[in-house]
Amino acid sequence: MDTKVGSIIRPGTKGDVVLLGFPHDEGVAINGGRPGARHGPERFRFWIGKYGTVENPYARVDLANLSITDAGNISSELSLERAHTELTTQTRKILQSGSIPFVIGGSNDQSYPNASALLAESGQPTGVINIDAHLDARPLKDGRAHSGSSFRQLLEDPRFCGSHFIEFATQGSQCSREHAQYVLDKKGRILWLDEIHGKNTVGESFITALGNLAWECSSLFVSFDLDSVAGRDAPGVSCPSLIGLSAEEAITIAYHAGEHPAVALFDLSEYNPDIEEEHTGRLAAAIFYFFCLGVASRSSLRENLKYE
Repeated sequence: MDTKVGSIIRPGTKGDVVLLGFPHDEGVAINGGRPGARHGPERFRFWIGKYGTVENPYARVDLANLSITDAGNISSELSLERAHTELTTQTRKILQSGSIPFVIGGSNDQSYPNASALLAESGQPTGVINIDAHLDARPLKDGRAHSGSSFRQLLEDPRFCGSHFIEFATQGSQCSREHAQYVLDKKGRILWLDEIHGKNTVGESFITALGNLAWECSSLFVSFDLDSVAGRDAPGVSCPSLIGLSAEEAITIAYHAGEHPAVALFDLSEYNPDIEEEHTGRLAAAIFYFFCLGVASRSSLRENLKYE
């Protein structure tokens, strides 16, 4: 039977993977972008109901052996600042249950509140990878966080060590020299898109980045902005680019993030169905699906399927 992954997701705040929605995009507007990502969590849930078989014969994984739950959304009625506080609280509660939060935005300003939850809960060195066309290291605007400030906030957090931060698949044409130097001055690393494409495969480069962080950190946070994907594959974002990762590279990253035992948190930002819904929505659903396949492939959870 061709059962889709959406059919096995149950309401709840505890599981192997727990969905949490952040339906806010005021941070995009503050940063001068196009609103609409607040509708991302709702349409994302629609598309995961239509994508991905529960039993994957190629991966030899049965996702029915994985507990996937949906904790609902952070209230869309809250102010942006209160929504950030509530997001940190709810993400930390999911982490406390031993579950892996998969937080779907919404704008990329969700990433610092999510990172803050992991920093508070882990109490150990924490590594962060930001997969993004942009550095998102801009200063606050009039004291307010926005979609371009999350990783400056992280790098200025005294609980976080800058050498445990990697910008991945960053596009030089989308970043200022000043912000790149800021990240480097904070001891962060920038793996430029051109550099990655000029060396190994994206998957190999990402596995290496995870391994380098895991050598020093007990838990990892992978943040994925859909604008890191080329506009032909992800047109439904606030700031689409002509170049970027391919859809295949994006789902490869998601799989390896799920597979790595140190990855404790994943967020997905900037799906904007007001700009384009189906193509980008299916990609967002695929990223979730392959992340879950990766989690199910962790040795403690793996269940091989037998075929004639």
